[in-house]
Amino acid sequence: MSKRKIMKKLFILIALFLFTKVNAQQFIKAPSLGIHYSLTDFETVSKIKSSSLSDVLKNKDWSLTSQMMTGIGVDFFKGISKHIDLEASLNYTKGINTYNLPSTNINSYSLVTLDALLNIKLLSDKYYVRPYLIAGAGIYSQNGTGFYVPIGTGFQFNIFNAAIVNIQMQCRNAIKNTDNSNLFYQIGFATALTKKKIPPVKKETKIDTPIVAPVPIPVVIKEIKKRFKNIIVIVNDEATMLPLPNVEVDIKSGDSIAFAAITDSSGKVFFKDVIEGNYFVSGVLNKINTTSISVAKEKFNEDDIKLLLTHNDPRFTLTGHTTDKTAGKPVGNATIIISNISQNTNSSTISNETDGEFHIQLESNSDFILSGKKSGYISNIENITTKRLNRSTTLYVKLKLEIDEAKTGQTIVLNKIYFENGKTNLNTNSSSDLNKLTQFLKDNPNIKLEISGHTDNSGSLKLNNSLSLIRALSVIEYLVQNGIEKNRLIAKGYGPSQPIASNTTVEGKAKNRRVEMKVIQ
Repeated sequence: MSKRKIMKKLFILIALFLFTKVNAQQFIKAPSLGIHYSLTDFETVSKIKSSSLSDVLKNKDWSLTSQMMTGIGVDFFKGISKHIDLEASLNYTKGINTYNLPSTNINSYSLVTLDALLNIKLLSDKYYVRPYLIAGAGIYSQNGTGFYVPIGTGFQFNIFNAAIVNIQMQCRNAIKNTDNSNLFYQIGFATALTKKKIPPVKKETKIDTPIVAPVPIPVVIKEIKKRFKNIIVIVNDEATMLPLPNVEVDIKSGDSIAFAAITDSSGKVFFKDVIEGNYFVSGVLNKINTTSISVAKEKFNEDDIKLLLTHNDPRFTLTGHTTDKTAGKPVGNATIIISNISQNTNSSTISNETDGEFHIQLESNSDFILSGKKSGYISNIENITTKRLNRSTTLYVKLKLEIDEAKTGQTIVLNKIYFENGKTNLNTNSSSDLNKLTQFLKDNPNIKLEISGHTDNSGSLKLNNSLSLIRALSVIEYLVQNGIEKNRLIAKGYGPSQPIASNTTVEGKAKNRRVEMKVIQ
């Protein structure tokens, strides 16, 4: 038999299976209970918001499953009609992302969600395979509560008329602007909640001799009054004793977490009305645990219970702000990339959406290069070192990272591109803006630039026009040698015709001798 005939028969068998009616099953789904495994993806939605869906797909920047938050949950299904099911779903997940991202996304957070969904089925339950659309409403709990609107699609697969496999993909759209939307995937199993009816057993009527029961003696149960106390936890850096914000503090009762919260800017977290008991208190920051303290039941005789935890991380904390260089405003959702050139390692984080703040850990005795990345922006490249810092006295390293929005037609001066005096030879050792320009073109592969050279009014006009053009061509030659396509670049030499300062002073002349970039597409 030919391969073509075999494939034809295989497709016919698959079609018969998909659209075969389920025997002895109600067309309206009976109440069912199930469990599921889930993946929650904040990173992909954040990247789409900061650039676009087409850019994320083109750059293959979709998050891997290893970068997503894993979770488990329970589901309840109840058919309303042949084509509409009501679903209630409770999900618990844990990972390094949150609905409202703080200044860092290195910490691990717990997230609980509750959904009420309508599953609009294209086929009724009489078919083995049932695709459906999803719409509904949800609420989350994670350092507070918030709401979102889930929409998506799914499939139900019937298994031997006894259970179903349920697969879903949702886009959970946050209601508040300060919350982050996410993609949610789940696969699970569910089975009907049926009760066996036991037929009544006929018994012969028998008249028993009545038994007089003794009068019960009433037992007086004394009510034990429980005590509630406030627990205040402070977390300090062990080396400097400075307060540490963003520490995830847990209060455990046995093996389960009874309370959890994150320290504020003063390193404090407040747990109100904790019922008396035996507890274990600890915290974690940057994947490193704090010290821990046991709280005995007898401690609840005090007014407020105050605890001090310390955290020992030998690294320094870089606290930075991403700022629009021209507008002077914070820039959120920018990817901050930092390279440890001493240890040949790389790491990254994302600036906070509202204030552009970011945090990242720096190893001691190392040199670093830091830059920002956001679609349509060109970032400064900053050099940082911890080689001369003492960890016992210094915890925070502060930095302001400036980036410029490169709009079409807008001119940006590249101040740190230098030539030998009166010549066209690039001084690549000191021209740090060459690396900045190269990185911008690699991060924005569809942009075309005009590179223009400018001079002061010293010397002849003909010489200055020629000098400015050749300098612009020297910059383009450098970019091409570093992997940029030549057809994306145009050189222009304007000589002294476009001064940005007075040519009557030494300082003004220096400003006029410059290289500029302009987005032309």
